[in-house]
Amino acid sequence: MKRLELINSVIAALLSISLLTGCASQPAIPMADANTQEKYNAEQISAYFQSLSDEHSPGFSYLVAKDGKVIAQGAVGLADVENKVPNDTDTKFRAASITKQFTAVSILQLAEQGKLSLDDRLMKYFPDFSQGEKITIRHLLNHTSGIWDHQKDEEFPFPLDQAVAPDVHLGYIKKHDLFFEPGEKWAYSGNGYFMLGLIVEKVSNMPLAIYMQKNLFDPLGMKNSGLYDNHTNYPHSAIGYIMKDGKPVRAINVNMTTWNGAAALYTTVNDLFIWNEALHNGKLLNKAHYTEATTPHKFTNGFVPFVGYGYGLGIEDISGKPTIGHPGQIYGFHSDILRLPEDQISYIFLSNVANGQLKKEGRVAGKVIEMLYQ
Repeated sequence: MKRLELINSVIAALLSISLLTGCASQPAIPMADANTQEKYNAEQISAYFQSLSDEHSPGFSYLVAKDGKVIAQGAVGLADVENKVPNDTDTKFRAASITKQFTAVSILQLAEQGKLSLDDRLMKYFPDFSQGEKITIRHLLNHTSGIWDHQKDEEFPFPLDQAVAPDVHLGYIKKHDLFFEPGEKWAYSGNGYFMLGLIVEKVSNMPLAIYMQKNLFDPLGMKNSGLYDNHTNYPHSAIGYIMKDGKPVRAINVNMTTWNGAAALYTTVNDLFIWNEALHNGKLLNKAHYTEATTPHKFTNGFVPFVGYGYGLGIEDISGKPTIGHPGQIYGFHSDILRLPEDQISYIFLSNVANGQLKKEGRVAGKVIEMLYQ
């Protein structure tokens, strides 16, 4: 645990100054003109969001924009039910698997600098991993590695609310056989992105949280984002809830450092808007790597995955429109970030209640996209 404790102390020191001031303010995102708002049904979209929760329940923040200008934005419900603190567009939420695109971009940045290759075998970074000669970084990025990933909590026998040291976590992965030969099939793998985070640390010689702070969050001006450390107090943060018998109950406080590169991101809708605009407007990756990251992996053996997947990004049709993005969910939180490339529309949604527990069923993004083009 010494390495984990050292990482936590370094991260805490790095972030302490900004955290003392609470939620850092940012310039307001410009609003779309009235004609654009009317064309894309801004009032109807806002009314739909308002119908999903109420002022006494946990809720969410949202932002929908076109060409870098806001069509609709706002927040519904409470960030802290017990203390009646409302959500707003600067509330910090745990974003879960949205983290994966940040880890993927970190890997691709290092590749662009010539510090690693996507075709590097894992044995280069984990010499004692028995399957490491078969698996490449690229396999981890597009979920075709076949490495073991637990399907149920009891298959990963560590307390969810306690940190698992990286070497312990990695050792548990190494104990299991591959699900399939690398490259043959597709299977979503949080453990794959946990391992990618470790590779970023090995290559950059710094903790993943600090790498992202220096190379992603700070350069973009994402002042309210980072990798969550359960020992740090983040002002203006949402608490995660589940609904039982119609009443909110605090969800288990999952220790996010266990998952790090797979799921540890905390952020706001305003920060994710900045990220989405930068990612899809060529500010983070060169054209070749962006194209790879946003192109579904194609199998030569006829295997067809249930969703197209690039590097940390799903490529799928939602309500008849092509999208690039990723949902996320973890105890007490669920989230979504999408880009509709045909019209340069960004959709950001961060919630502090468990998936499926808002007032209407189904993926919120699907209904919003329907309204955008109604």
